[in-house]
Amino acid sequence: EIKSNNFIDKNRGKRAAMNAPIQGSAADIIKIAMVNVHNRLFEEGLKSKLILQVHDELIVEAVEDELGIIEALLKEEMENAVYLDVDLDVDLNIGNSWYETK
Repeated sequence: EIKSNNFIDKNRGKRAAMNAPIQGSAADIIKIAMVNVHNRLFEEGLKSKLILQVHDELIVEAVEDELGIIEALLKEEMENAVYLDVDLDVDLNIGNSWYETK
């Protein structure tokens, strides 16, 4: 596409080429955070479970009396999954379903 004579196709190819490393890096970061969260849940003997990852979200089925611990653990592991020159900000939401957290 980048070598296309068609302006639209050429620009689409340029956007895809610029976006690929960003999307790939984001996928790597969430996977690192996911592994770290899983390990911490296990190491700390918590009953809450990491059940799903969707794009840049981690879904945890949390035991109610562990909510405070889980919130802190998720925020810490997701914000510190990798070192970057910019901060990774994490928004946490709680609900009885994934829909309720939106």
